Amino acid sequence: MTYSDIVLPNMGFGMEEGQLLAWLKKPGDPVRKGESVAEVESDKATVELEALVDGILDTILVPPNQLVPVGTVLARIRSADESASVPLSSVAVPSSESTSDERSQRISPIAQRVAREQGVDLSDMQGSGTNGRITQEDVQAFIKRSTSKPLAAPAVRKLARDNGLDLSTVIGTGQFGHIRREDVEALLTTPLVPTAEPVSSPPFAIVRQIEKVEGRHETPISHMRQAIAKRLSRSANEAPHFYTTAELDFTDVIAALPQGIGLNTLIVYLTVKTLLNQPELNATYENGHLYHYDHVNLAVAVAIKDGLMTPVLRRADDYSLSGLAGLSRDLIERTRLGKLKPDELAGGTFTISNLGIVKQIDRFTAIINPPQVAILAVGAAKPRPVVINGGLHIRTTAHLTLSADHRIIDGMVAARFLEAFDAELHQFERTLQ
Repeated sequence: MTYSDIVLPNMGFGMEEGQLLAWLKKPGDPVRKGESVAEVESDKATVELEALVDGILDTILVPPNQLVPVGTVLARIRSADESASVPLSSVAVPSSESTSDERSQRISPIAQRVAREQGVDLSDMQGSGTNGRITQEDVQAFIKRSTSKPLAAPAVRKLARDNGLDLSTVIGTGQFGHIRREDVEALLTTPLVPTAEPVSSPPFAIVRQIEKVEGRHETPISHMRQAIAKRLSRSANEAPHFYTTAELDFTDVIAALPQGIGLNTLIVYLTVKTLLNQPELNATYENGHLYHYDHVNLAVAVAIKDGLMTPVLRRADDYSLSGLAGLSRDLIERTRLGKLKPDELAGGTFTISNLGIVKQIDRFTAIINPPQVAILAVGAAKPRPVVINGGLHIRTTAHLTLSADHRIIDGMVAARFLEAFDAELHQFERTLQ
C-alpha cells in the first residue's frame, strides 16, 4: 500500500515548531494534489497545507490545537486506487482487521467522538465499563488528568528540574499555555522571595510576584507575536547592527513611471538590480557560515493584524518591472488574506521594510531579519528643500537606511550599496526619457 506523508514544513529561517490549527478534510475524504487539507500557524503566518499527491486522507496523526516540531508527520494520504485502511485520528493503527473490530466494539461511540475531538490516543487506555469497554467517562477522566500536567517539552522539564523549579508555578506563554524554555529562564532570573518551608524542603521557593494595579489587565500575546519578539531580540543581541542613510531624489522618476507601477514596486526593482551588482549583501550568515546566492530572493515586510510577515519574491531578478508589480501585488494581497503557501515565507536573502505609506515617517531603522545580513528601510517620499548647483529647489525625496550586520559587512560596503542604488535610479530615469 502506497502512502504519502503530510509533514509540518519549515516555513522560514529559524522556525522550530508550529501549531496545527484545523483539519480541512476528514479521514476517508478524497484529496487532489494542490488541495488544502489543513491550517497551520508558524511564527510568521497562518497558512494552508496542500496535498502533494492525489489520494484519500487515510490517517490523521496530529489533532488540532497542538504544537509540534518542524518535520512532524501530521497525516498520511493513501493512493486512491488501493483498498482502504481504517481511517483514524490520533489512534494507533490496529495490526489486523479482527483487532480493529474488537477495539471498535470495546470503545463506545461517544468515547470515540470525544477522543477524536480532543486528540486522545485510546490505544493503551483501560476502560471501566463491562469487559473493559472504554466509556465517555474514561476519556473525560483521562483528559482531566492530562490537562492538570503542565505542557512542556522534555528539555524544558529537565531545565526546570535541574534548577529546582516546580513547573506548576510557571505561566506558559506558548499556545494553549505551553511552557517554553524562555518562560523557565525568565522565572529563574526573577528575584527570589523566601518562604517558610519545612526543613526537609528547599530553603526557598521561586515565586512570581505580579503587582495588582487598578485598571490594568493582561492581553494574551499570540504565538506569532512571541516568535517575532524572540527572533528579532536574538537578531538585535547577536548581530552588531550599524546604519547608513542616503536621501535620494525621486522627483523625475515618479512623474514618468508607467501607469500601474507605484514607487514601492520601483524600489523593489531597483533593490534587486543593486543586489546583483553588490552581491555581498545578498547573503545569509548561519551558524558561523556565510552563504551567498546566485539569485535574489527578496523578502518584503507586510504588516498584518497580529504582527509582521515577510513573504518572499523568489528569483526576483528573473522578473521585469511590470512582472514584479504583478508578483508583489499578488503576494502582498494573499499575505493579508492568510493565503500564502509555506514555501513563500522561506528562503529570503534580503529584506525591504517600507513605511513610506505613512507620510509622517521621514526615516527609520529596521532590525535585520536573521539569518540575512542586511535590511533596507524606506521612509516616505515627499517634497523637501534641496540645494542643486547653489540654488534651493523643492524635490520629492526619500530616505533609505541600510541596517547591516557588522560581523559580515563593513561600512564602505554598505555605503557603496546606497551609492549603487542611486546610480540604478538615475539609469532607470534615463530609460524613461
